[in-house]
Formats: sequence, C-alpha cells, structure tokens
Amino acid sequence: MDRSLQDYLLSRRRVLQGLAALSAGAVAGRPARAAPTTPITFIGWQYQPQIAEANVGIFEKLYDENVTYELVPGDYHPVIETKMLGGQHIDMLYCEEDHVTRWHSAGWIRDLEGLPGVDAIKSGLLPVSLDSLSLPDGKLGGLPYYAGHNAFIYNEEHLSKAGLQVPDNWDTLLDACRKLKKDGVAEAPYNSAWGQKWAEISPSLFACWYANGAKVFDDKSDLVVDAAFRRVLEGHRALYKEGLVAADIMTFPDEGVPSYCTGRHTFMILHDYDQKVVNDPKASKVTGKIRNALVPGQTHSTYAWTSAYLMGTQPVDPIRVWNLLQFFGGKAKDGQYHVIKRWALEFGLGSGYKEVMADPEIRASYSKWRDQDISDKQVSIATSRKIDKTAWFPEWDQFMAQHAQEYIRGNTSLDQLCDGLVSKVADLKKQYQ
Repeated sequence: MDRSLQDYLLSRRRVLQGLAALSAGAVAGRPARAAPTTPITFIGWQYQPQIAEANVGIFEKLYDENVTYELVPGDYHPVIETKMLGGQHIDMLYCEEDHVTRWHSAGWIRDLEGLPGVDAIKSGLLPVSLDSLSLPDGKLGGLPYYAGHNAFIYNEEHLSKAGLQVPDNWDTLLDACRKLKKDGVAEAPYNSAWGQKWAEISPSLFACWYANGAKVFDDKSDLVVDAAFRRVLEGHRALYKEGLVAADIMTFPDEGVPSYCTGRHTFMILHDYDQKVVNDPKASKVTGKIRNALVPGQTHSTYAWTSAYLMGTQPVDPIRVWNLLQFFGGKAKDGQYHVIKRWALEFGLGSGYKEVMADPEIRASYSKWRDQDISDKQVSIATSRKIDKTAWFPEWDQFMAQHAQEYIRGNTSLDQLCDGLVSKVADLKKQYQ
C-alpha cells in the first residue's frame, strides 16, 4: 500500500474509532436462508438503506444466496477506510468515484476485467459513466450505482416578473440576479450547495468551471489557474458580497434543496435528481414553475459523475459477488434492472446505462419534472473528473472546499486562494510519490 495513504489513514484511525464502533452497532445482519453457508458481505451508506436491504432479500431469493448487509451511517468513506485498514473482510461496497482509484491503489478492491459479460457491460455504458468507472489503466473499476450531473434550474415565474430571459453565460446570470433582487422578485436569487460535504460546494464549483471552459487540471494533474477558473471564483465572491445568495447558504441542510423549494430563489445548480423534489407538490411550493436549462457558460458543460459498486480484493467467491454486483449495478440473471429501475422511477436517479436511459417508462417519468431533451443534451456534453483517478484528490478536494469558502466570505484574496490550491497539489504529489 502507498506509504502516504497508509500514513493518512492511520492518522485518522483514532478519530474514527467512535464512528466505526457506531457503524458496527448499526449492522443489519441477515440470517442465512439458503446455501452456501458463508455469506457475501455487503456494506452500504445512508441512502434509503431499508430499500437496499429489501433488494438484498430479492437477490437472495432469486439466486438462492446468503448476504450480510451492513449499514455505515455518518461519514462513509473515512469509516470504510478505517474498516479496510483494520482488515475487515468486505466483498461488495458502495463508493463515490473519487475514491475508486484511491482504494484500488491501496489494494482493497479489485478491477472487474475478465469477469463474465464485462465487455458487453462496458459497451452499454454512457461514455461519461465509463470514464468515471474506469481506473487509470482503463480497466473497469466498478459497476454504476447511479449516474448524476449538476443541473441548472430556474423559476420561470420569477423571470417573467422581471422581464428576463434564461441566462446563457456567467455575466448574464450575475446581472439577472442583480435585477431580480433590485426589483424585489427574489431577495436571494441564486442558490446552490455551498457546504463542505462531498455533494456540496465542490461539485457546484466544478460544474461552473467546466461550463465556463476551465480545464481545472491538466494531463499532468497540475492545477490550471486560468482566466475561466478565476472568473468563476470571482463570480461566487460577487454573489455572496452583493447579497445575491442567502447569508447562511454555507450551512443550508440537504444541499440547499429545501430552501429552493420555499420559492425564495430563482436559480440553482443542483444534482439532477433533485429536480424531482423541487417539482413535487408534497415537498415544494414552486411545483410547476421550475424549468431546467444548460448550465450558463462558454461551453455549457457540467460536472458529471457515476457512483459505484465495488468488489473487494479477496471476494468470498468472485462469481457469487459478481452476481451481486450485477444485480445491484446492472442486469440480474432474469434480464431485469431490478435496483436501477426502481431508483430511476421512485427517486429520479440517473443510470450509467444507455439502455436504461432510453427506457420509455423511465423517460416518461423523468419528463414529468424536467425537460428530458435538455437533460440528455447536458449529459452528452458533461465532463467527468479525470483527476479523481489520483489517490490524493479527495484530500485536495476537501482542502479546496474549505479555502474556497473562506475566499467567498472575503477572508482571503483570490491570489492567496489560487496560490494555496496550487501549493496543495504540489505537496500532495510529493507525499504520494
């Protein structure tokens, strides 16, 4: 295992012992109901765990199998790293794409090459999802849990009141926010997830960077602090300084979605599946008023990712675990997308599979709460983060989120922020040599 990764994990082990103990107490063990006697061990995070456990039951019946499902609450990835560092056996687990290479480099997971049907699976994935799930050497690292992207939405009624068109670039977005505030249409016209968790300020910034043509990282994994990179950060500072966002935006719960549902805001960059929430009459006061458009910017690209199901490096039986991976992250042996289709229809989660995204039933469901043609276009020009395929990126990303917040608040200069981000890349590269 890489020495820097080992040092990094050991430094957190004591801190995370409490969380690891908590997760151990939350184990949802399932009694063996069929041969074989030795269960497959499967660990998941805190998203609809009752459905995940129900899906385990479906798999057990369909395959005459035995699975032990464990729920990890709280800060999933550090807890998992503590478990694997401690030698806990895991056959299958969830993972965000920015940890796939990191865990593979540590020797905790294996690639999926050579398993039955893997080539057909790869050919059936959307290009952006295949990029996300591939290891640096091109081998497939996991199967898709779901495929997401950062979408741009707006309140059509607000724009009509202010006599505005949908912003096409960053400057018109800022000007629209200023007019909406001046006219009293929206006190805080812009909203996004600006907290420090994985699903918050980093994806939002990367979406804006890619939409405005910023490369962010080059082929040598060096940070590219170009005009587009700086312009996006300056725009975020202006939004905060001019009061075009809520003063407490960095502490909004649930990625800022509940706040948008109140009708206080006009624009938002959010995870694509949350468009279902903001157009749900049971959860939102702005149902029917919200539309999606391409992310404003020179390229209109956005950040797209694919979360993964991974196989542990020493599975109890590769074929048994492969069956479980395919059941959750693809087609079961009966030809059905049992898990993926349910995520799509009930929760609006996207899939990495072309076939699933073309399913008429799923498309009809999506079209109830977003313009699916625009969403298709957004995915087709979306950008995955190749930098995720470095073992050190999660550490840089956390550092970036913290320091970007400080800059947006006005506590540091743009030059100080950029210099710090560049220096952090250099430091991490040395540590991980």
